Amino acid sequence: MASLSSGLYKQIVLYILHRSKISLAQNTIIDVIVNLGYTDYINAQSAIGDLIRADLVRDLDTYHRSYISLTSSGEETLNEFIDQLSSDIRREIDEYLKENNIETINESVLISDYKLSSSGNYIATCSVREGQDILFSVSLSVPSEDDAIHVCDKWESMSDEIYADTLRKLM
Repeated sequence: MASLSSGLYKQIVLYILHRSKISLAQNTIIDVIVNLGYTDYINAQSAIGDLIRADLVRDLDTYHRSYISLTSSGEETLNEFIDQLSSDIRREIDEYLKENNIETINESVLISDYKLSSSGNYIATCSVREGQDILFSVSLSVPSEDDAIHVCDKWESMSDEIYADTLRKLM
């Protein structure tokens, strides 16, 4: 019985990602599953881990968030098993996504991360994504990890202004 439940949780994760059309923060996916009462945090986390290992979903870790997106294999798998996911569950998920504006959550389309470069500086990269498409991206070389974290944090709070100002100046 546990493997049947585990399979159901995986189908639910795949369906959420399919319907959201964008990468979602891992905690957002878990919140949907837990808030709808399908399972607890541990089982939802386990299902996501299994899907990552099976390459059905892709995990993008930034310095402070983990995003999940559906791979083409995940989409194919969902299409094969979609009929096994009850219409009631699909309807509940669709309603929850719509009511909670999951498709447009800011943290789901704003990505910021940093890494140490070969020169010893840190490269902070900030981007706006829509699904797998990058709409805007900027990378800055800064001297310290603290500076890189500061750039990433500023991006989270000022991305709308930075993006709009850059577009105005470039167009």
